[in-house]
Amino acid sequence: MFDPVMTIKSGQFHHWEEEKDRICAVNGKDAFFLKAGECISGDRAAAEIFFDEGHDYARAAELVRSAEDLKDLAPYLSLRILKQDPWEAVVGFILSSNNNLFRIRKTVLDLSKNYGNKLAEAHGLVAYSLPAPEVMADLSSDALRALGAGYRDKYLIEVAHMVAAGEFDLHWPYELAYNEAKKYLMQLPGVGPKVADCILLFGYGKKDAFPVDVWIARAMKRFGEFKSREAASDYAIERFGEDAGYIQQLLFMDQRRRET
Repeated sequence: MFDPVMTIKSGQFHHWEEEKDRICAVNGKDAFFLKAGECISGDRAAAEIFFDEGHDYARAAELVRSAEDLKDLAPYLSLRILKQDPWEAVVGFILSSNNNLFRIRKTVLDLSKNYGNKLAEAHGLVAYSLPAPEVMADLSSDALRALGAGYRDKYLIEVAHMVAAGEFDLHWPYELAYNEAKKYLMQLPGVGPKVADCILLFGYGKKDAFPVDVWIARAMKRFGEFKSREAASDYAIERFGEDAGYIQQLLFMDQRRRET
């Protein structure tokens, strides 16, 4: 059974806030309000896309339950991979470099409340969009640093300029295979291999992407020793194919719960 709260809080998505049993999640221009784990407000068709209701997770679930080195991940099978707006993913994962989940989410929320547009209000929570690329391009480094962007301020401003000027097409990676899309994204300032993989998996639905951060590097030790993060990613992509990204998120959830 799908667990939207676990999914939203799993670390793959940063534009949400919580008040008691209520959650407000913003994806692009869509706002979704959840209460006690049920989506009670927001466009239904947009919610179905965001929560990836059209994808069949049965194959990945069977793989997890049948493999000796994966079956301990079964408690997380109620998780899905969210289909985020590409701009949400680009901003969120540029901010993720050398950062933690709480600070990333706080910066995303503060950026939205200060420079985005109000989208909706319900159940004591207010939803704001991220500032559009043309708005973020005009922000100063001081303004971004005041909201917690740190050294990533220059990357966000440069990327926003590229998108606003049409020098980078946010929709083009949808048309590309994984390897070509990764090369395209890595043109962006502040986007290395791991950040590119995160954007591809969570922003473009490239489920054969397998981002390796410090958590996943440790989690991958269950499969053996790898000489590099790239080697660990290659192993997972070759073994798990189009389920690689989903297995990555299960490993991430498990490793964080082990260590925190």
